[in-house]
Amino acid sequence: MNRKSTFIFLFLILIVCNNCYSIEKKYNYGNPYHPSPYFEEDDPQFEEGEPVWIVDTIGNYFFSLPTKLILWNRKMTNHHFSEETKQYLIKYIKQNNLRDVKVRFNQYAPLSEWKRLAKNESINPFVKYIIGSISLLSYTFLPDRLLAGFVGGDHYNPYTNTINVYSDLPAVVIHEGGHAKDFAQREYRTWYSLAYAVPVVGSLYHEARASDDAINYFAENEDSKQLEESHELLFPAYSTYIGGAIGDLVPSPITAVTVLPGHVYGRWKKRSIPSQMEERNKRVK
Repeated sequence: MNRKSTFIFLFLILIVCNNCYSIEKKYNYGNPYHPSPYFEEDDPQFEEGEPVWIVDTIGNYFFSLPTKLILWNRKMTNHHFSEETKQYLIKYIKQNNLRDVKVRFNQYAPLSEWKRLAKNESINPFVKYIIGSISLLSYTFLPDRLLAGFVGGDHYNPYTNTINVYSDLPAVVIHEGGHAKDFAQREYRTWYSLAYAVPVVGSLYHEARASDDAINYFAENEDSKQLEESHELLFPAYSTYIGGAIGDLVPSPITAVTVLPGHVYGRWKKRSIPSQMEERNKRVK
């Protein structure tokens, strides 16, 4: 890829990022397509893994380094949660009526996840037991509790309807909540889950939806601190998906640095948050 092509490539990433997110619109709270009952007392909706010093320390200071460097934030996959971050996600889940979504804070629970896979009736059994089993085999034998940031990381699993988070960052956990909310509002969840795996464009739509929801959620709550952090984290994170999508078409080393324009644009865009919020308040009132 020559210099001119590289410039055009990076410029296109900025254009895509610019059109993915906007805080100048009204936030819509979740209304799941298939309402589900609350969790039972012996199976709480929110669980946190017991601290395991050696595992969490190795995960935080070694395996998570790639993600920390790419997104330039030391709290990425740090395997420790402040009460503030946990409450952000708990409040989000409740406000968006996600009553059947399991949330695991830095927890490794393969047996429980296999049971949830079997109980999930919103995904076609054939797809659930083939693709869902593959995702759980990875979860079981390549545990994010240790390897997050190197293999895997914060994610929502539609086949078990579980949010697994390892980063003490509200922007990240709400983004994963956005995935759960997005799936909850789909009538045909099986097809929607399969769409994520479509080469080039599959992940781009899902990731944009989740990040847009997170950013607008913070705007709805007038949380300027988290709005700024969302711009610093979610814009570069999304640009890595764009790089991966383009890499599916034209393999090139340049796709590895697609995070850079995301960092630049996210930090530039956050300077306009006050004016965007002012415009938003005019529109929603």
